[in-house]
Amino acid sequence: MKLGALGLLAVLGVSAGCASGKPTALDRRQAVRDAQDKTYRSTEGFQTVRWGMTPDEVRAELPEAAVGPDGTLRMKATIAEVPAEVSLGFLDNRLAAVDVFFPDVADPRTFHSLMRDLLTRKYGEPKAPIEVARALKWEKLPIRFAADLAPIENVEASATVQTTESMLSSQSRPKLLNRWTTLESHVNLTQWSLLSRSIMAIQYESAKYAPRRADLIGRYSTKARQDLVKDL
Repeated sequence: MKLGALGLLAVLGVSAGCASGKPTALDRRQAVRDAQDKTYRSTEGFQTVRWGMTPDEVRAELPEAAVGPDGTLRMKATIAEVPAEVSLGFLDNRLAAVDVFFPDVADPRTFHSLMRDLLTRKYGEPKAPIEVARALKWEKLPIRFAADLAPIENVEASATVQTTESMLSSQSRPKLLNRWTTLESHVNLTQWSLLSRSIMAIQYESAKYAPRRADLIGRYSTKARQDLVKDL
């Protein structure tokens, strides 16, 4: 293939730039994105913490949060006058997801109605049920845990620790009741129906970090458990 004079100069120019060690336009754009990631703090999140905060910043805002036995930052709270368990997930040391579990819901229908009303007041109308059903059918709407993200501390024997996430992933398939989306957040209202009780959760996720979670295989995910079957 023959190159014209301009084409040859362009190739030589790129080659010279790479050889000289000077940053290319692509390098400069990546550097800008990296700098923006370091300073990114969303206007949304969970309570007083925001997407993009570091673990130290989150702990400063939520001093009751502590590292759980699986290395995940956790805390107990009261949400809408109901006892709850909270898991906070970090991606590259930035807050990316929060799960709020309500471990013992006596009346799921009434509780669902209450939470749907409260979340609608905050985020607007939820997605249409047919839209959610279509996304679930085509597996474009994964239901995943905040604790699937890497722990903020490596805790010995954490793989064998029983957590709410490990129990739910092994015993029951979740039902996505409602979903809300904004420019900054994705919010799911999810239910697990067990033999003796019903567990519900509000699952918050940063819209910015959601695409980067797509290829991650979480430790509590079905895929992770399928991979473990190969060892048997």
